[in-house]
Amino acid sequence: MLRGPALAVYLMVVGLFGILVPFQKGLGFLDPVILTAYACLGAVFAGPVAVQLFERVPASVGEALRRVLGAFLLGEAIVVLLLALGLGTVRLTHRGIFPLDAAALAGGIVLGAALSLALSGMAAWIRTSYSATVATSALRGVLLALLIAFLFRSRWLPDVAWMGAGIALAAAAVFTGLLAKRVHG
Repeated sequence: MLRGPALAVYLMVVGLFGILVPFQKGLGFLDPVILTAYACLGAVFAGPVAVQLFERVPASVGEALRRVLGAFLLGEAIVVLLLALGLGTVRLTHRGIFPLDAAALAGGIVLGAALSLALSGMAAWIRTSYSATVATSALRGVLLALLIAFLFRSRWLPDVAWMGAGIALAAAAVFTGLLAKRVHG
């Protein structure tokens, strides 16, 4: 459960990225690159939550999978909230034509969900195998690499979303398998 400073940070993120940024960008917020990037923000939240949820090694594979699912669901709930608020803000502030590329948004949502699942699984496996510091450092490294890729090739993001989702799902399967082996063995 979120309390105190963590809750305040989450509320600021939601206010900033859910209302202020879409208000400032206006119809530019509907750019498929921006919507796809927003759809991928769940990974930023899911991975660190997974590290916290795995302070101790779970007693069973089922418990481990529930924890990974919990981290994933929290990240994706934040994404749904940010996208809903962002789209709602743009809709309320701009009447008339609403040029939303639904296909690009769908691809972005699938990519973001797969990425959240992969990073949750990765963080959980690293946390149970090594330490919270190693898991957090690995997450930072992956997120930094993704940010650099976004900065240099952001226009490609909507075009590679489905392929990226497949790669992320494969990574999620590998990390979940490693986690199950770690918990079971």
